[in-house]
Amino acid sequence: MFRNPLYLLGMLASAALAGGLFYWAAARRRKLAGLMGNPGTIARLLPPETAARRRLKAAAQTAALALIFIALAGPQWGVELVTTKASVRQVVIAVDVSLSMLAEDVSPNRMEKSKNELSLLLDSLRGNRVGIAAFAGDAGMICPLTSDIDAAKQILGGLSVGSIPTPGTAIGTAVRTAAEALGRYSGGKAVVLLTDGEDHHTDPLGAAAEAAASGIKIYAIGIGTPEGTPLPIKEAGSNALTGYKKDRKGQTVISRLGEKTLMEMAQATGGAYWRASPSADEVADIARQIDALEKSQGVSGTAHQYRNRFLFPLGLAFLLLLGELLIPLRRVAAGLLLLALIPAPARAAGAESDLRAGNKLYEKMRYEEALQRYRRAQKPGDPRPEFNSADALFRLEDYDLAAQGFLRLAEDPKAPPAMRADAYYNLGNALAGKQDYRGAVAAFRRAVVLNPKDTDARHNLAVALRMLKNPPPPRKQCNNPKQNQQSKPDDSRKQGQGGKSQDQQKPPPPRPHGQMSKEDAQRIMRSVSEKERPDHKLIQQKPKREPPQGQEDW
Repeated sequence: MFRNPLYLLGMLASAALAGGLFYWAAARRRKLAGLMGNPGTIARLLPPETAARRRLKAAAQTAALALIFIALAGPQWGVELVTTKASVRQVVIAVDVSLSMLAEDVSPNRMEKSKNELSLLLDSLRGNRVGIAAFAGDAGMICPLTSDIDAAKQILGGLSVGSIPTPGTAIGTAVRTAAEALGRYSGGKAVVLLTDGEDHHTDPLGAAAEAAASGIKIYAIGIGTPEGTPLPIKEAGSNALTGYKKDRKGQTVISRLGEKTLMEMAQATGGAYWRASPSADEVADIARQIDALEKSQGVSGTAHQYRNRFLFPLGLAFLLLLGELLIPLRRVAAGLLLLALIPAPARAAGAESDLRAGNKLYEKMRYEEALQRYRRAQKPGDPRPEFNSADALFRLEDYDLAAQGFLRLAEDPKAPPAMRADAYYNLGNALAGKQDYRGAVAAFRRAVVLNPKDTDARHNLAVALRMLKNPPPPRKQCNNPKQNQQSKPDDSRKQGQGGKSQDQQKPPPPRPHGQMSKEDAQRIMRSVSEKERPDHKLIQQKPKREPPQGQEDW
């Protein structure tokens, strides 16, 4: 494609004009030759190659002129990720995903109403850093602060009641989680809180006071009505009503909007409170108040744009004009001046050969030999050999070097975005292999931001968060001498980590760029001890945890 395609019309016009001038000059030469004598006699006096060289020079000039117009048209192909820096504000949106959000006193229910309002708010916050926290009886950041609003909306779309498995409504915990995420930034900071306000156990007013001390304003939207409504229980699949939620005494639970707490929290931080309206006018009011906050310097957004390639036709035009100057109209008695061309390095073909050979060795599980090939294939501007080298190191369980390689690629702004996302994903696996779950959580979060559609990364992020809160016990080394004598010690070791058969338990490595299967997403998360394995299955099933005795579970 071209940035300024109108210049292509100029190319056609210039080519036609150059051809006309060439024929006009040829006719004029013939006319002048006729004035000097017999044209046939004069033609025999000229060297035979003169006419051919003149035509060659004219063709070179015409082609160079056409290439100059092509360069002016701005040819573009290939895509690069560009970032723009601007003054931004920091906002964390805290969304209630407790059972009470299924109440239908607002249409269609409190949860869907919250998501609709948040989607509108995210559109109004473009150009700022935005993160999303979900909370029920506990809280967690499901989207780190990012300027990629589209990625945040993708994550918001996956929210539902039960996204946080602990029952209850921990508003105070949610505010503290949001404040912790905002703590590393300067400038204006805000928490937008969407909830029905039912919390009597996590000191929400104390959390609001702590947020105010950190310069954070709370803008609260109450979802629901003060009159309240029962909490419907519906059959999975058919969505048919089967009854209503009851408390421990067998009484039907009526979930009411707790506006008093939300108002006091907003006032304590200098923010404001709104009750959700059918028209969602409060979203525009919140956006205006956030716009009035102080800005701080940061990345305002990222975008994909086509690479400009005008240097290619411009360089060819220069070479053609230089070559045209070196074409004499008459034979030269002295030596010829040759145009020096720089050949492509012969090593380029060898590097590709080493890369292909390394891939074949990798497929045969000969990882040390594959690593040597990948290292020989490394060349400037090509991240593939380094990516696959880190992958081979992971297979060899050298997690330190593997993590270093993946980190270099993940932080390389010149690497393709898809490869950076895969590098962050594999970095998380390598750090998890070292039981560095905090680092793994950070890496998986970056992978989700770069590729919001990567469900494997989102799942591993949830598992890594689980491991961070409840780390597995240190692994005990098995000193079975028979295993040390086997011909395949890797298989024995991997099978021994989980107690399953090799086909079921053999942990796959991180995925090489563009090659690995979806099962590779579970490489490290399935390599924990037998004691921790049931917890992973429970995470996938989003378990319901029992609340502390005497607390509400909605």
